[in-house]
Amino acid sequence: MSLTAHQFQRWIDKRYELRVTCVGQRPFPAEIHAGSEASRIDFRRDYDSLTYRVCALPAPVESGLRRLMKTLELHYLACDVLVDQDGEWFLVDINPNGQWGFVPELRVPITRALADLLEGNE
Repeated sequence: MSLTAHQFQRWIDKRYELRVTCVGQRPFPAEIHAGSEASRIDFRRDYDSLTYRVCALPAPVESGLRRLMKTLELHYLACDVLVDQDGEWFLVDINPNGQWGFVPELRVPITRALADLLEGNE
Protein backbone atom coordinates (compact mmCIF):
# COMPACT_ATOMS: atom_id res chain seq x y z
CA MET A 1 0.00 0.00 0.00
CA SER A 2 1.39 3.42 -0.89
CA LEU A 3 0.49 6.64 0.86
CA THR A 4 0.88 10.23 -0.21
CA ALA A 5 1.36 13.13 2.18
CA HIS A 6 -1.05 16.01 1.79
CA GLN A 7 -1.19 19.48 3.21
CA PHE A 8 -4.40 21.48 3.01
CA GLN A 9 -5.06 25.10 3.77
CA ARG A 10 -7.84 27.53 3.06
CA TRP A 11 -7.85 29.35 -0.25
CA ILE A 12 -6.31 32.82 -0.06
CA ASP A 13 -7.64 35.30 -2.60
CA LYS A 14 -4.30 36.87 -3.37
CA ARG A 15 -3.73 40.37 -4.61
CA TYR A 16 -0.20 39.26 -5.57
CA GLU A 17 2.61 36.94 -4.54
CA LEU A 18 6.17 37.70 -3.57
CA ARG A 19 9.37 35.78 -4.01
CA VAL A 20 11.75 36.99 -1.35
CA THR A 21 15.31 35.84 -1.87
CA CYS A 22 17.68 36.46 1.03
CA VAL A 23 21.44 36.29 0.69
CA GLY A 24 23.23 36.69 3.99
CA GLN A 25 21.27 39.44 5.68
CA ARG A 26 20.16 41.08 2.42
CA PRO A 27 16.57 40.55 1.24
CA PHE A 28 15.66 40.84 -2.44
CA PRO A 29 11.85 40.96 -2.65
CA ALA A 30 9.82 41.04 -5.83
CA GLU A 31 6.07 41.18 -6.28
CA ILE A 32 4.71 38.66 -8.76
CA HIS A 33 1.47 39.68 -10.43
CA ALA A 34 -0.64 37.02 -12.10
CA GLY A 35 -1.77 37.64 -15.65
CA SER A 36 -3.88 34.52 -16.18
CA GLU A 37 -6.23 32.29 -14.27
CA ALA A 38 -3.58 29.55 -14.14
CA SER A 39 -1.02 31.91 -12.59
CA ARG A 40 -3.59 33.16 -10.06
CA ILE A 41 -3.63 29.61 -8.70
CA ASP A 42 0.16 29.21 -8.76
CA PHE A 43 2.55 31.59 -10.52
CA ARG A 44 4.68 28.66 -11.74
CA ARG A 45 1.84 27.49 -13.98
CA ASP A 46 2.13 30.38 -16.48
CA TYR A 47 5.41 32.30 -16.37
CA ASP A 48 4.63 34.08 -19.66
CA SER A 49 1.65 35.89 -18.09
CA LEU A 50 3.54 37.26 -15.08
CA THR A 51 4.74 40.76 -14.35
CA TYR A 52 7.27 41.57 -11.63
CA ARG A 53 7.96 44.58 -9.47
CA VAL A 54 10.93 44.90 -7.16
CA CYS A 55 9.61 46.20 -3.85
CA ALA A 56 10.46 46.87 -0.22
CA LEU A 57 9.43 44.66 2.68
CA PRO A 58 7.59 45.95 5.73
CA ALA A 59 10.08 46.23 8.62
CA PRO A 60 8.45 43.44 10.69
CA VAL A 61 8.59 41.02 7.74
CA GLU A 62 12.23 41.84 7.02
CA SER A 63 13.28 41.42 10.65
CA GLY A 64 11.30 38.18 10.87
CA LEU A 65 13.13 36.78 7.85
CA ARG A 66 16.48 37.70 9.39
CA ARG A 67 15.52 35.92 12.61
CA LEU A 68 14.34 32.89 10.62
CA MET A 69 17.63 32.69 8.72
CA LYS A 70 19.63 33.02 11.92
CA THR A 71 17.54 30.37 13.69
CA LEU A 72 17.87 27.94 10.78
CA GLU A 73 21.54 28.88 10.24
CA LEU A 74 20.94 29.68 6.58
CA HIS A 75 22.97 31.99 4.35
CA TYR A 76 20.54 31.72 1.44
CA LEU A 77 16.77 31.49 1.45
CA ALA A 78 13.96 31.91 -1.06
CA CYS A 79 10.45 32.10 0.27
CA ASP A 80 7.06 32.62 -1.28
CA VAL A 81 4.51 34.90 0.29
CA LEU A 82 0.91 35.72 -0.61
CA VAL A 83 -0.65 39.12 0.04
CA ASP A 84 -4.43 38.97 0.17
CA GLN A 85 -6.99 41.58 -0.88
CA ASP A 86 -6.88 43.14 2.62
CA GLY A 87 -3.08 43.44 2.60
CA GLU A 88 -2.50 40.56 5.03
CA TRP A 89 0.70 38.56 4.42
CA PHE A 90 0.88 34.74 4.39
CA LEU A 91 4.11 32.75 4.29
CA VAL A 92 3.65 29.87 1.84
CA ASP A 93 7.00 28.12 1.90
CA ILE A 94 10.68 28.36 2.68
CA ASN A 95 13.13 26.99 0.17
CA PRO A 96 16.89 26.83 0.84
CA ASN A 97 17.49 26.17 -2.90
CA GLY A 98 14.88 28.46 -4.47
CA GLN A 99 15.41 29.98 -7.89
CA TRP A 100 15.86 33.70 -8.42
CA GLY A 101 16.67 34.03 -12.11
CA PHE A 102 13.08 34.40 -13.26
CA VAL A 103 12.86 37.95 -11.84
CA PRO A 104 14.84 39.91 -14.45
CA GLU A 105 15.61 43.00 -12.31
CA LEU A 106 17.08 40.87 -9.51
CA ARG A 107 19.32 38.51 -11.50
CA VAL A 108 22.45 40.65 -11.30
CA PRO A 109 22.01 41.98 -7.73
CA ILE A 110 21.39 38.50 -6.30
CA THR A 111 24.25 36.98 -8.28
CA ARG A 112 26.59 39.70 -6.96
CA ALA A 113 25.35 39.17 -3.40
CA LEU A 114 26.00 35.42 -3.72
CA ALA A 115 29.49 36.09 -5.07
CA ASP A 116 30.18 38.47 -2.18
CA LEU A 117 28.95 35.87 0.31
CA LEU A 118 31.12 33.13 -1.21
CA GLU A 119 34.16 35.45 -1.21
CA GLY A 120 33.57 36.34 2.44
CA ASN A 121 32.68 39.95 1.62
CA GLU A 122 29.17 39.76 3.08
